[in-house]
Order: sequence, then structure tokens, then C-alpha cells
Amino acid sequence: MAESAPGIQPFARARPLREASLLLALSLAAAGLSWAVRTPRLPLRADLAAYELDLGFPIVSAAEAVALFLDNACVPVDARAGAPARRIPGSFALGQETFDDDLREVFDFLSPADPLLIYGDGNLLVAAAVAGRLRERGFTDIRLLQGSLDGWEQAGGELQTGDGGAGHD
Repeated sequence: MAESAPGIQPFARARPLREASLLLALSLAAAGLSWAVRTPRLPLRADLAAYELDLGFPIVSAAEAVALFLDNACVPVDARAGAPARRIPGSFALGQETFDDDLREVFDFLSPADPLLIYGDGNLLVAAAVAGRLRERGFTDIRLLQGSLDGWEQAGGELQTGDGGAGHD
């Protein structure tokens, strides 16, 4: 057996390794335990109330929008691009990309005090972008239609096809 240096006990060199191993095992156990009891960060199912999108404008259902339209309590504004085949009768086109030109065409017919109902293809972000630009120009009573024209039609709203809509020439 090899002799150890005077004053050093056999296995004394192994003690720091044992302590380090013990500390590592305790650290891993604590990390594993904290991971096992942690609260989930993201739910598997999104709770719509928790993830509600705030667009800065009231959003109305198709049924509410149809009621407003039938009471002549709103002016429909089409925020879709191009010349769509279907639209709400009497709607004005104010597309996001052609907004300034479209607004010049209908400016004589719209007043900043008019209650506006902005609808699109179901993408509320596009409708909200048009609404934001209208707010910048002084319009204050602006609502967004939730959903698309299919919801409008299912709620009993009339749709116009082809030519003849205001601002859709």
C-alpha cells in the first residue's frame, strides 16, 4: 500500500469530491422539484377573456349591427381592398391602402359626427386601422363589425351585389 503524506488521512482527498457530488445532487433535486410544481405558463386552451384584443373601438355583433343599420343609426363603411362583389347597401369604400383617395371621394357625404360602422373581411385589425385613420381626421362615433359579411347575412342583414353601391364605382 502506498504511504500517504504525513498529516493527511487516507480518503481525505475524496471528501471534497463527495461533498461536491452531494451538492450537485441536491441542486438537481431542488431544480426538478421546482419544475414539477411550477404553474403552467401558457394554457393549452386560450381563454378569450384573458386574450381579448383591445382595438380601441367598440366591437358590435352582426345582430347589433343589423339593428343599427335598420334604425338608420349608422353609416356602413367598407374597409376591404378592391371592389368586392358583395357589400352592405349604401356603404362607402374606405380601403386601408387607398384611404386618402377614397376619403376625398366621399368627404362631401360624411360628417365627423356621423356614426360609422366599419366592416371588412373578418380581420378586425384592418377595420381598426381604417377606424384609427378616421379618428385622426375627427370622426368620433366609430364601431367595428365583428366577423364578416357572412355573419351580417346570417343575422338578417341585406347584401348588395354588383354595381350601385356608394363609393364602390
